[in-house]
Amino acid sequence: MSGTLNGAPGVQGYLVSDLVGLALRQIGIGAMGTSPGQSDISDGVMHLNMMLAQWQRRRWLVPNLIDKAFLSTGAAIYQIGPGGALDIPVRPAQVKAAYARLLNGASVSTDGEFDTPDFIPGQFDTDTSGVGFGGYPIDYSLSPIPSYEDYAAISLKGMQTWPRYFHYNPAYPAGEFRPWPIPPAAAWEFHILYAEPLPTNLGPSDVINLPPEYWDAIMWLLAARLAPSYGQEASATVTAMARAALATIRTANQQTPILGMPAALTPSGGGFWWPGLEVQRL
Repeated sequence: MSGTLNGAPGVQGYLVSDLVGLALRQIGIGAMGTSPGQSDISDGVMHLNMMLAQWQRRRWLVPNLIDKAFLSTGAAIYQIGPGGALDIPVRPAQVKAAYARLLNGASVSTDGEFDTPDFIPGQFDTDTSGVGFGGYPIDYSLSPIPSYEDYAAISLKGMQTWPRYFHYNPAYPAGEFRPWPIPPAAAWEFHILYAEPLPTNLGPSDVINLPPEYWDAIMWLLAARLAPSYGQEASATVTAMARAALATIRTANQQTPILGMPAALTPSGGGFWWPGLEVQRL
């Protein structure tokens, strides 16, 4: 057992082969002082990568959301993924939230975080024009258009003014981000929040660099997943431990947004409206 690895800054965890071996022992493979075979480890690594790919699609199993930004160009569609307007290795399956930043003379962000030089404590002076803070960016939340069908119902898709909504189509290999209305080039910056990618191409000698509570969950869930390969059903102990480990991760990662209502359903009836918004799928 290799234990934790502390050689690289910020990297601490068990080797993939360690956790796969532990998972196999929970179902009797390599137990009683023996070691699992190389083919058993290889199969376990494949299952681990497939399992983490499934976890990626569950918000409460992903420990972090990432805020990434890209500059508006006046386009109606922006590619999100390899080689796109937001060039990231893997396109997100969902955009959890988005906002548009009116640059207002501020520099373009590089990482989407809030600690950029744009934000300097104590120097937020009100702009005499009444538009906002002089020289500082102003963020406007974008409401999601939940489906492509709703986006298709918009009559004037090419309307150009301040953005208020967005639709994200998770096309592959690059997703499609559609702001509406379409803002002009250079004056705006789009920020999208999406789930941080989990590692899905691990090898036996790689380190699982995830929070410590994930190690136990990976071992027990992987044991339950591997059991059918050896003609077994996961035991009650394995199942109970897997559920407990997942509950711990859920408690650590759970973030519940404030409940909101569509503008058309609020008492004031204010806000933007597009054809199809009145069709509520309750």
